[in-house]
Amino acid sequence: MLESTDDAFCAVGRDWRINYLNNRALALMAQPGSTRADIAGSLLWDALSEVRRNDVEPLLLRALKQSASACHEFFHARLQRWFALRVFASASGLTCQFQDVTERKSAEDTLRQSEEELRALANSIPQLAWMAQADGAIVWFNERWYDYTGTRAEQVEGWGWQSTLDPDALPAMLLRWKESIRTGNPFDMEYPILGADGQYRWFLTRVNAVRDRAGNVVRWFGTSTDVDQVKRVQQALREESNVLELLNSTGSALARQRDLRSLLQTVSDAATGISGARYGAFVYNGTDRAGEPFTLHALSGAAGDEFARLGQAGAGVAIAPILRGEGVVRCDDIGIDERCRDAVTGSAPSFALPPGHPPLRSYLAVPVVARSGEVLGRLMFGHPEAAIFTERTERIVGGIAAQAAVAIDNTRLYEAAQRAAEERKDLLESERLARAEAERTSQMKDEFLATLSHELRTPLSAILGWAQVLRRGTRDTADLQRGLQTIERNARAQAQLIEDLLDMSRITSGKVLLDIQTLAPTVFIDAAIETVRPAAEAKNIRLEKAYAHDTGPIAGDPARLQQVIWNLLSNAIKFTPRDGLVRIDLRPAGTSVEIAVCDSGAGIAPEFITHVFERFRQGDASTTRQHGGLGLGLSIVKHLIEQHGGTVRVESEGEQRGACFTVELPSATPQLMAARPDRAPYSPPSPLTPDIELRDLSGMKVLVVDDEPDARDLIKRILSDCNASVTTAASARAALDAFRADPPDVLVSDLGMPGMDGFELLAHVRAFGSDAGGDVPAVALTAFARSEDRLRALQAGFAAHISKPVEPSQLIATVASMASAPTS
Repeated sequence: MLESTDDAFCAVGRDWRINYLNNRALALMAQPGSTRADIAGSLLWDALSEVRRNDVEPLLLRALKQSASACHEFFHARLQRWFALRVFASASGLTCQFQDVTERKSAEDTLRQSEEELRALANSIPQLAWMAQADGAIVWFNERWYDYTGTRAEQVEGWGWQSTLDPDALPAMLLRWKESIRTGNPFDMEYPILGADGQYRWFLTRVNAVRDRAGNVVRWFGTSTDVDQVKRVQQALREESNVLELLNSTGSALARQRDLRSLLQTVSDAATGISGARYGAFVYNGTDRAGEPFTLHALSGAAGDEFARLGQAGAGVAIAPILRGEGVVRCDDIGIDERCRDAVTGSAPSFALPPGHPPLRSYLAVPVVARSGEVLGRLMFGHPEAAIFTERTERIVGGIAAQAAVAIDNTRLYEAAQRAAEERKDLLESERLARAEAERTSQMKDEFLATLSHELRTPLSAILGWAQVLRRGTRDTADLQRGLQTIERNARAQAQLIEDLLDMSRITSGKVLLDIQTLAPTVFIDAAIETVRPAAEAKNIRLEKAYAHDTGPIAGDPARLQQVIWNLLSNAIKFTPRDGLVRIDLRPAGTSVEIAVCDSGAGIAPEFITHVFERFRQGDASTTRQHGGLGLGLSIVKHLIEQHGGTVRVESEGEQRGACFTVELPSATPQLMAARPDRAPYSPPSPLTPDIELRDLSGMKVLVVDDEPDARDLIKRILSDCNASVTTAASARAALDAFRADPPDVLVSDLGMPGMDGFELLAHVRAFGSDAGGDVPAVALTAFARSEDRLRALQAGFAAHISKPVEPSQLIATVASMASAPTS
């Protein structure tokens, strides 16, 4: 069997002599001309001269000693072949097998040469190259790797290379690398690798598997290409693109923005984001419509209280250059920047932030300047790290500041246009309202004049009618009395109309003077009830009253309050049909007193109830109305009650369901009651009677001056009936002549006369001196019945003032009192 094998075999004893060899061994060992017999029994070293004894003998001795096998490869020079010598120990010696491995050695040499070429190539490329086993453990790096990383093979082979990767990127890289190892798929990823200079640079790593003929991964070959510059350029391009996009969006937002506060916030947010600041602010200085300065803040990246602290402490140093008008300020570290000296003391920058202050080192401030050159405000940015803001940042923020200035100018123009439009709208609305008010006033004036004409003509018609009837003579005394009563009643109605008009005039001009007293409300309420009782009885209307016993006193003008209650009662009686009911209640209401006048009459329409207290307003102003009046009474009530510090309100459930007017007056305080301890209690005036109280004026000479003949004749008749000696004059000139001829005891003169009025007349009379009667008592008699008219007459020297129409009893009493009156 050994003869048929392709390998050479021989047996060698322990003395190194050949005991056996097959034919292949003979061909291997024989020299030219040698035979098997020549070789058998010879020393192995002599028969195989190609094997150096010193190389092989230690190997063979170790195999004999350890009874083990051994292998040695050698080159056979004569045969030009490589053989592998394998020895197997036995009890008698060694068995040697010589296997021809020339082809294998040739293949190994070829592979070794290829690997050397590959290594040379890998060391010559600019990439970092490496090889790993199938399990991912790296077994080789090229020289470029060691040059870049500054590491040694024992530090990074296997899995030690992980120390060179960015810790933030390592987990993701390992995840993907192990996935490639598991699946055999190529690996492709960018991540930073630490260089010998301590800086990370970005590399693109690509790894591909090397497979055997069966397709199994036997190793991995990878390269890492430096893409740091590309990454930085890409990052710069992205940042530039983001900046441009943000600038465009900011510009678009500013172009649309019209609200100043929102505009400031938009600018602050955009500039803070673009600049890379930790926090920023837009401080705007403006003036309001009144010209007063004001400041607005828009904050970004920091809470308001944090930026407030920034503005108080560290920022005071940081903005000092701006305060000095230095324009743009950029500090890499405000703690050491010489420009950032204290704005007040000018001291060197021993900069220390107070506790709780946001950290601040880098600082950038850019003024926002309008086209006119006005500094509108400033953009300020801060960061806790040094050297954050660059010249590029300054340029970009400057561009935003310019956009902001244009936007603010546009906003100001827009606001000005809006204000102008609003003012124009307001003016148009005011004009419309004024026109409507003028039209309403004109309509009310027309309605009032029509109503006034009606209210004056109605009693005049009765007066004139009965006057003409009486002139023709009467058949009996009853007709005469009825006619005179009608004339007097209608004359008094006219006098009341005039008094209401005068009251309203006093109220609107603020000339109503109140005689405040402490009094019980029942006094003036009862007086008002008695005044209206005849009118109520004429319509068979029940007058009911209910007074709470615990109602205290009030402070007020009794005459004016009686006028208020009279007005309310008169209205209630006027609008209540026959057999109706009018009720007046008096009750306490906390610190006030309430007086309610309720009726079962016509009621008030819901749409008119809010206009009840307006001047000249009436529920029915048509020509078919059922009730007369000027529409002044309730307006007078409201003003008089408000002058007393009270209120008046009205309630009605609708038409034909009655109405209730409630007056609320403050109760008299103890202080007020104590301040008027000796004031006589109010007693209401007695109602005037139709009878004239005549007095004996015998021996009294009275000069009556009036340009109206009827008025002269009436006064003369009234005084003559009292036995006075009356002289009349139609003008002031005629009066002076009569005075010189016979000085009177009393002068009664009208004030409004043509040529010379009553005031000038009295001045001339006083100029006569006391010897010529110049100190005569004078009574002013006039249709000017305002309070200021009365005051002017008294100041001019008249002893008394009587308003027309004349009450005969008042005239007689006044003239009688002049007999002993002192002159002014």
